[in-house]
Amino acid sequence: MSRLIAVFGATGNQGGSVARLLLQHPDLYQVRAITRNPQSQPAQRLAGLGAEVVRADLTNPTDLSEALRGCWGVFGVTNFYDSKIKDDPESEERQGKNLVDAALANGVQCLVWSTLPSSHKISGGRLVSRIYEGKHHVDDYIREKGCSAVFLYTGNFYENMVFRSHMQYNSQLDRVEFRQAIIKENTKLAMLYVQRDLGVVTKAVFDHWDERKGEINQQYLYCSNARLTPLDILASVKILTGKDSIYEALPTTGVPDRDIMFQLYNEAGMYGTKTLPDESILKLGVKMHTIDDFVREVLAPHLRIPVL
Repeated sequence: MSRLIAVFGATGNQGGSVARLLLQHPDLYQVRAITRNPQSQPAQRLAGLGAEVVRADLTNPTDLSEALRGCWGVFGVTNFYDSKIKDDPESEERQGKNLVDAALANGVQCLVWSTLPSSHKISGGRLVSRIYEGKHHVDDYIREKGCSAVFLYTGNFYENMVFRSHMQYNSQLDRVEFRQAIIKENTKLAMLYVQRDLGVVTKAVFDHWDERKGEINQQYLYCSNARLTPLDILASVKILTGKDSIYEALPTTGVPDRDIMFQLYNEAGMYGTKTLPDESILKLGVKMHTIDDFVREVLAPHLRIPVL
């Protein structure tokens, strides 16, 4: 019998990756796509693929209790850049805790929670980004409440090069131009190909939960295939397309907490000395995709430059 999974952020990058993959396995999983706007085009596309689209808001506990009724599993994520959080950053922690409470009240067996570590702990209090802290505090709440869960530390998204227009092709100079804020050209970032890998990791957790719960319950999985610098990324572009390139670190993202997060990366990197890819993810049978995969499948077509 298939298991019902509620997917938050189902119309976005992370949740969309999870929802679309699970929908390809109707013999194993039913998908309840949670969104504030069921009439949006992304929500309707998921409905067309077979998802049950349900309206709910993480700020409303009553919504969540109904949305999780009958669910075996949940993929949970909050979005710092959502206006409800951006205008009230402490709302992110409240939203995550509301989700945990609803999961417990409905007897959810497995919560997969997308999170980040404490920037305060990493930097000794010097570089504190609320993008990190709200999610991290929910981790503590999950442990405090004894909620059955797996924590996913996501890498920096390859997709941001496209979604945030970091990478452009200058046809007049026949070169690729990579511009993003703060990050130095030699700063190593743990990278994640969200659309190819986040859903696969999440499904692997659900697939193996019954036999591996004792091993992975309330443990962290590092969702990244490698640490790469901006210059490493451009080296892949060069190999696959033959195009020369430049890199420029811009002064600000325009979002103070994001600037702090990137400065933290410059000073401390991402996830300390953790070996990537994570051995625990490899044990789940997941093989992470590489920068070459992303350049070949997404970036080069987006830039409209051919792969050699």
